[in-house]
Amino acid sequence: MKVLITLIAALLAAGPALADSPLPPPERFTACSPARNLCADSDPALNSTRVTPHASGQDAWLIPGWHRWLFPSDDGESVVVGYEGMNLVPVDVTLSEPVLLFYNRGRLVRTVTLDQLYRRTSQLRRTVSHLSWVTSIGFNRSNQFVVELVNGEKVAFAPRTGAREPVRPDGR
Repeated sequence: MKVLITLIAALLAAGPALADSPLPPPERFTACSPARNLCADSDPALNSTRVTPHASGQDAWLIPGWHRWLFPSDDGESVVVGYEGMNLVPVDVTLSEPVLLFYNRGRLVRTVTLDQLYRRTSQLRRTVSHLSWVTSIGFNRSNQFVVELVNGEKVAFAPRTGAREPVRPDGR
């Protein structure tokens, strides 16, 4: 009986390790804004991401590279690309690491690095094999891009410029 209890406890303790599992290999996928005003189709075979506005009648544009963490905005013009490892960065990461890229109509308008969110890497949360830099991420109902840091602080950005701004009351 003790062996069974020990085995069950070991399995439960291993649960967090699943969060550090390797990411799946790149594959084509599409991400759309909450109202589906804008969709981004990321294709690893082409190593590019095609962004298509649906409501505005504008032509589609390309973002260089394949991206697994895409956040199209309901404004029909903006896409935020998240860090390639999503919420996890390597334990030897430096604060100069880019974690958010803001694009407007295919043009990179701002890059946000870890040092714009944290003062020290020790503020990041340790996981089994990485550091977690964010707990929640995405657009709120006011079309602000909101990042909830591992310390619970929420940081908002304007999607068209990437400028930091106060989180609006209806935010996440």
